[in-house]
Amino acid sequence: MRLAPPHPGLLLRWRVALSTLLCLCCLEAGALAQAAPPGVPAAGGTQAAEAKASSAAAAAPADASNRELFHSAARALGQGSFDTAIDELELLADRGFVHPDASFDRGVAYSRRAETRQVQPGDYGRAAAAFQECLRLRPGDSEAARALAAVEGQITRRRSREGREPVVVNASLSRAVVNLVSEDTWALLAALSALALSVGLGLRLWSRSPRTRFSGGVAAAVAGVALLLFGVLTFSSRHFRVTTRPAVIVATEARLLDVQGRPLPKTARIELEAIPEGALVWILERNGSLARIEWGTTEGWVAVHQLQPLASAEDISAP
Repeated sequence: MRLAPPHPGLLLRWRVALSTLLCLCCLEAGALAQAAPPGVPAAGGTQAAEAKASSAAAAAPADASNRELFHSAARALGQGSFDTAIDELELLADRGFVHPDASFDRGVAYSRRAETRQVQPGDYGRAAAAFQECLRLRPGDSEAARALAAVEGQITRRRSREGREPVVVNASLSRAVVNLVSEDTWALLAALSALALSVGLGLRLWSRSPRTRFSGGVAAAVAGVALLLFGVLTFSSRHFRVTTRPAVIVATEARLLDVQGRPLPKTARIELEAIPEGALVWILERNGSLARIEWGTTEGWVAVHQLQPLASAEDISAP
C-alpha cells in the first residue's frame, strides 16, 4: 500500500502489502541468521539446517512475535484500524526493529488517523517523523518524499486556519554545505586530492623537464588546496554525525526554553518563540527532561517528550 497520505486508494494497499512482505522477509532472514552458529552459513546446506534445528527453540519466539506483530499491524492498517496499527508498529519499534517500510507504514497510520475523529495532538508531527526516518533509511524513496510533502502541507494549512503564519527555516550554512554529499564522498574526494598532491610533488621534485616541473607545481598547489577543503568537510561531516542526532517536533508547538526551562524571549538571534509541529531539528545534547537543539541558525532547549529522534541507516535491523 503505497499512496502518499491522506488520500487512500488501491496503490496504497499494494504498498502496505509489499511493505509487509519485505519486512516479513527481513524478519525471517534474521531468524535464520540467529539460528546458525558462528562460522556456519544461515542459508543452504545440511549444516545450516542442523544449526537451525538446534537453536530454533531459543530464537523462534521473539522472531515469530515480531513477524506476527508486523503482519497484524499491516492488516489493521488495511482495515482502517489506525489506533491498533500505531500501537503495534510503535511496539515493534520499541523492540529495536528498524526498517524503512515499517517507518513508512507508521507514517501512513498516523497521517490517516489525523484525518479521523480519533485524531490525537501531534499525529501529523509523528507522521512527518516516520516519513523523515524512512527517507534517512532509504534515501531516494520518492513515495516517502511525496507523503512527507503532503503531511507538511497539511500542517501548513492548519496553521493558516489557526491564524499562524507558515514557518520555513533553512539549515545553517555549514550544515547545508556538509550535507551536499555523504561523508564517504567527502572522504573519497580528500583521498583523491592527496593522491593528486603526491603526483604533483613527485613531478615537481624529480622531473627533468621544466614544463613538467611547472605543471607538477601547479597541480600540487591546486591539489593541496582541495585536500585542505575536502579534509575539513570530511571532518565536519563526521563531527555532525557523531555529536548531533536528527529529530522531529511531534507536539503542536515546541516552546524554546533556556537551560533552566524558562521560555526564551524574542531576540535578534531568536526570531520565533516556538518551533512548529513536524519541523526537523538536530539534538545537540540532553540535560534531564530537556534537550538542546539546533533549528536552522537558532539554538535552544525544548522538552524531550516533544521530540521524536530518527533512526539512521546504521540502525537498520540486519537480515
